[in-house]
Amino acid sequence: MNRQQTNGYLYALGASFALAASFVFSKSVLNQLSMLHFGLLWFSMGVVWNGTWFLLRRDYKSVKGDAGRKTVVAVVIAILEGAATGLFYLAIKAMENPAVVSFIGNIGPVFVTLMGILLLKERFRTSQLIGIVITIMGVFVINFREGGFAGFVDPGSLYVIAAAFLFSLATIVGRRMHKLLVPGYMSLIRSFFLAVVMALLFFKSSELSPLSLSIWKDLALGSLLETLIVIVFAYQALKLIEATKTSLIISTKGVWTLVLAWVFLGVFPTGVQLVGGLLTLVGVWLITWTRRSAHQE
Repeated sequence: MNRQQTNGYLYALGASFALAASFVFSKSVLNQLSMLHFGLLWFSMGVVWNGTWFLLRRDYKSVKGDAGRKTVVAVVIAILEGAATGLFYLAIKAMENPAVVSFIGNIGPVFVTLMGILLLKERFRTSQLIGIVITIMGVFVINFREGGFAGFVDPGSLYVIAAAFLFSLATIVGRRMHKLLVPGYMSLIRSFFLAVVMALLFFKSSELSPLSLSIWKDLALGSLLETLIVIVFAYQALKLIEATKTSLIISTKGVWTLVLAWVFLGVFPTGVQLVGGLLTLVGVWLITWTRRSAHQE
């Protein structure tokens, strides 16, 4: 393994850990604030982090040249990811353990694979089907209780599945229009879009209330990780190693979330949820491994 690959793996691992930590920070805040109050502050801070990075890195120069089409692509992806992000945080608020949300979110590669086959005419292999089936089985196992799949009645599971679908759709659009995609620009628009939506909804129904220093700390660190660090690290990894390897490493976020949620929130998945989570990881590995094999051939 050369230095470039090593750095790529470290960036992907950093993105996975940062994403897991952001889940725990957000759950800590959501335990004390409404979704709208949380979203207003979280994504407003995201605009600050992304705006600062966008200006310091002079990413605006990348928008020049076909700026209109680049803006359209960035806005479409930002809206899809924005809606998905909102649903994802609704799931985190609704469910006790953010690790379970993360494990269910591993259904994302299933959607990406199926969309890639149907919309982008990508090659399909038998091993992909096995990975898809195992991942879906894992999601069903996670939602198994009381002699049936009662977990699907909970809004949290439905929120995260819908979020995974929208994230996957954004991934397909980004893959199709990758030459027009400026990640920093898209991320800034996404944070701005969410901040505006949350502000409009919040000030119609609620009002700001005093927050403790602890909540401000969790908001600042969590939003910095989720809205900026994860994206920067993930795209740095994509520059150095294959996309399939990056996706596989980032999919381990559920393991990091499990550990961090146990240490800092005192929650731990049930045995059934752990088995289901493991199945989703195996399924994602199979889907990713197949793609890597196809790439090498």
